[in-house]
Amino acid sequence: MARTSVYPERSPRRATLLLVLVMLASGIQRANAQDDDSNPGGAKFSPDAVATFNKRCSACHTYGKGIKVGPDLKGVTERRKREWLLRFIHGSSGVIKSGDPTATALFVQFKQQRMPDWTDLSEKQINDILDYLAGGGPDIKPLDERNANLSTRAEIETGRQLFYGQMHFKHDAQPCATCHSVQGSGLRGGSLGPNLSSVYFKYQDKALTSFLRHPCFQWDSDISATSYLTAKESFALKAFLRQVALQQPTNTAKAADRSEGSSNR
Repeated sequence: MARTSVYPERSPRRATLLLVLVMLASGIQRANAQDDDSNPGGAKFSPDAVATFNKRCSACHTYGKGIKVGPDLKGVTERRKREWLLRFIHGSSGVIKSGDPTATALFVQFKQQRMPDWTDLSEKQINDILDYLAGGGPDIKPLDERNANLSTRAEIETGRQLFYGQMHFKHDAQPCATCHSVQGSGLRGGSLGPNLSSVYFKYQDKALTSFLRHPCFQWDSDISATSYLTAKESFALKAFLRQVALQQPTNTAKAADRSEGSSNR
């Protein structure tokens, strides 16, 4: 007598579909984890909004530094309604001609210097700029600008895994150990580039942050400064290199770290 299963048989097509869905879910989760480059305060903003602000707005406006050509934009999203800001940024001339009292008062206050009509910007682009300003604007510091002495054990471990290629970079940059090595980590690295055991204290936190934002070598034309390391990856590497430097058999590095730590309190 043939054996009958109590479970419905899955067709190859259905099984394939389930596998694809699982892979997609896993990929989305991994991408979200890698893309979480918010600043330490949790504010998130569009990089395009920052670029647009720096290119178009900063010539006439400051953020928290007083009046320039136009008004200071710190707190503007609290002073004005979002709908009004959208209309004014997109076409200030039309808002002024309509007799809007706020627009008219600003026109008089700033000696009839009218803001350009940014008609080429979409509503989403303007909203992204306003979200950026509402979240802190230029006062927001990228994650990698945190001092490495504030790193957690998890961040240091992430940096170690990135350094040796045990964890992949988001933009597929080569592991640091391809060309570099460090002492005391228990793993071997490359010898094409200099030993990085004491690089953290040689260049200090700020200079190393700037260095890590650019590719070491330009042998791959597909790699650029904007698609090299994420802020999280850069900070993790910096944290790992600091930890390595602290483990070197010298008291100079430790003394420097104590001095650095006290200056940041």
